[in-house]
Amino acid sequence: MEGGIVIKRIFDAPPELVFKAWSEPQQVAQWFGPCEVNMSVRELDVRPGGALRMEGQCGAGSNVRIEGKYREVEEPDWIVYADACFVGDALICETLATVTFHEHEGKTRLTIHCEPILGFDSFAQRRWAEGWGESLDRLAVFLANALHAGIGLAAESFVVVTHA
Repeated sequence: MEGGIVIKRIFDAPPELVFKAWSEPQQVAQWFGPCEVNMSVRELDVRPGGALRMEGQCGAGSNVRIEGKYREVEEPDWIVYADACFVGDALICETLATVTFHEHEGKTRLTIHCEPILGFDSFAQRRWAEGWGESLDRLAVFLANALHAGIGLAAESFVVVTHA
């Protein structure tokens, strides 16, 4: 995929539960966004044609906005969406993302394929990869905390003791 990026991560939870962490607004609000950006989920209608809208403020004080539409949703296997990222009023980039949730040895192998639509230069690609890395780290913590609370989710990078 020329000019695109692929990120993979393994989570110690079934695909159905990791999919829910991606598709339920109250869960997405707990982990989405790079560490320096406080993002709010304004709209998350995870169905074909449904809207995606998040906004927040980065540490430097700039407003950040993500707007998009879901193109394909097949629970719990994949989500495809197109989105645009704005800093202030400036369009930074537009991308098409395919997120897959595959069962792998009792865990979930999450893969994000990001393809450029507009403005996805090397700087935007680097920031996108860094932002998603931080978001997925936050997702790992969210899943680990959910397991600890007895909800049944965990992230691979944590050692979690469950109680029978």
